[in-house]
Amino acid sequence: MTKTAAFLAAVATAAFAGTAQAQICAGYPTGDRGMYFGARADFPQDLDSYGVEANYNFSGPLGVYGGLNVISAEEEVEGEDDESIDELYAGVAFEMANVGLMIGPRVSACLVGEIRNMSEDGVSYNEIPIGLGIGASLGVPGIPVSGYVQPQLVISRISIEDVDSETETNFGVKAGATIGFGLISVGGEVRHLFIDEDALVLRDETTFGIRVGVRF
Repeated sequence: MTKTAAFLAAVATAAFAGTAQAQICAGYPTGDRGMYFGARADFPQDLDSYGVEANYNFSGPLGVYGGLNVISAEEEVEGEDDESIDELYAGVAFEMANVGLMIGPRVSACLVGEIRNMSEDGVSYNEIPIGLGIGASLGVPGIPVSGYVQPQLVISRISIEDVDSETETNFGVKAGATIGFGLISVGGEVRHLFIDEDALVLRDETTFGIRVGVRF
């Protein structure tokens, strides 16, 4: 009976440790009841993209996040107004502690679902990436370093006023790493879509980004 209790306590402790870093599998360095707020810059071809993002990790397996990116042309055209488009996104992550424990003691795994939207002048573009996130703490002494990767199924839909909507599905992957300096977190991220030349996706195949934020 004592051995059984000790075993259950060990499993509970390990599960709690996995949950404490649950949101690294979603790309955010937050523990239970932790919040992250930060800024990011992405570098699509011939465009500028700057934005803000936030994440909250509830006590338990659930976490939510969202953000806003403002996308504009990299070079202004003489005689034309500087135009930009807003990209809004929100997502949810559900940690699977048992899967993380099977992979390793510093690993977290979660199901991640997200929706992204850009709309302007009767045209609406939506993306819904659905994936499995795997995150890990690298255990560097003194400086917390974490990495994550998310294989994704990406559903894209474009709707044009008075024209039939089109939908297609592609595979994608998102990966990144973060380095902690106290409450400050600095990181980088890459997103890649496996698409054909005639795909309706309104973004580059590969996009790099940098991020900096504060954990609460």
